[in-house]
Amino acid sequence: MDFLRDVLVVWLLAQSMFCTGQEEDNFVFVILNQESSLHYNAAQQLASNISLQSKQLGVPCVVHVSSEDWPTLATWTYFPLLERLSDQHGSNSSWVVLLEEWTTVRLEKLLGILQHYSPTLPLFIGRAVKDREETIIHHFARVDHDHPFLYPDSRAGMVLSVPLLNRLAQRWSNTSMQISSDFTIDAQYEFAKFVQSCETELSHHEGFCMQEKPGCAVVFNPTRKCEEVVQAHDIHFAVKSCTQFHAERLPIIQATWLKDATNYAIYSDVEDAAFGTVSLGIPNTERGHCGKTMAIIRRVAQLTSVQWLAVVDDDTLISVSRLRTLLSCYNSKDLVALGEKYGYGATTARGYSYITGGGGMIFSKTLVEQLAKPGMCECPSNDIPDDMFLGMCLKHASVPIIHSSLFHQGRPVDYPEELLEGELPVSFHRYWMLEPMQAFARWLDDNSPAGDSSSDIHSEL
Repeated sequence: MDFLRDVLVVWLLAQSMFCTGQEEDNFVFVILNQESSLHYNAAQQLASNISLQSKQLGVPCVVHVSSEDWPTLATWTYFPLLERLSDQHGSNSSWVVLLEEWTTVRLEKLLGILQHYSPTLPLFIGRAVKDREETIIHHFARVDHDHPFLYPDSRAGMVLSVPLLNRLAQRWSNTSMQISSDFTIDAQYEFAKFVQSCETELSHHEGFCMQEKPGCAVVFNPTRKCEEVVQAHDIHFAVKSCTQFHAERLPIIQATWLKDATNYAIYSDVEDAAFGTVSLGIPNTERGHCGKTMAIIRRVAQLTSVQWLAVVDDDTLISVSRLRTLLSCYNSKDLVALGEKYGYGATTARGYSYITGGGGMIFSKTLVEQLAKPGMCECPSNDIPDDMFLGMCLKHASVPIIHSSLFHQGRPVDYPEELLEGELPVSFHRYWMLEPMQAFARWLDDNSPAGDSSSDIHSEL
């Protein structure tokens, strides 16, 4: 029965290339899915649902699934899509709708929203958020409170008119106008900055939603139920530390999330009986820590009772219970690399994506064993950035990185509260100008009265 269902879904996807059989495609839907069977199946279901709605309403459309149509491109940055979508749809369509796989689309309501906008104008529409203060994840860009810069919450979808798409594609094709930074840190913010350089600002509309309410046309909806929650002892938490921070940082994690971790080790440059640290014989480095992280990976590869490895910093705050729930949706026997995805030169052939280390790097035991093989991932030096070097190793091994918005390289104050709505975060990073105990209680501790227990919060993916 499952086989027949899968065949039907694939057939519907094939039909969705021309949803109504008409020559003009008013709508182009692009589903930007993560590369795993779980996420691909969700993208297929969304694509077939959109196709079905378009046929019922008689609305011409095309549906793309990114991992299917552009498997080798960093479509998560949006930029590689511009010229391709413009070439294919720039003269026969009106709107491009960018979605993630965990969304519900109500096409009739979306039509009702867009009928109030002219498709002949360069338009950018979505759920707008704004920074309230300068933040490291946006390179401390100045915040103008009188005229704030708006950027989209990509989880709720966003719409580009085709005139804007064509303008962006033309600008992107001029290499001198491409983004100046090699790093992709916050793709939705950086894309909105590029759109702004084409003299178009994001227009906020309440129909793009993080939580269900009347009038929503696109709703973030990660409601998939997964298998039995992963047991705490199946996750090995590897905390990276050094002598300098033992007394300052380790009491904080011991008083917060480490109490919920039954399988962990604090890896340092020395063995400190006061905190139970473990030395792997790797001297401390001021930056990078590749040698230490790879030593951890080789050690964990030898452990027989572990299904998952979570590599975190000594100033990472993490919810063990929420991570256990999240990992129940993945198979530790697969090659799984999970966390907050960043990129270095990601839009170029030489570039790659990587899991930013501060928010936590999660690896399946099967992947750990592969990374630990001789010659697979050998650090050129101990102080090479470990997260970036692992990204290079994963690219070489053709292992995709699964991005999750539940992980955070920054502190809670580094993000607009709107971006922290609708989901229960798994991690935050850095204690700088932060009361870490209070931050943990509010954002990560399910047992704390200070925590957000709103029934509208999505607790699954």
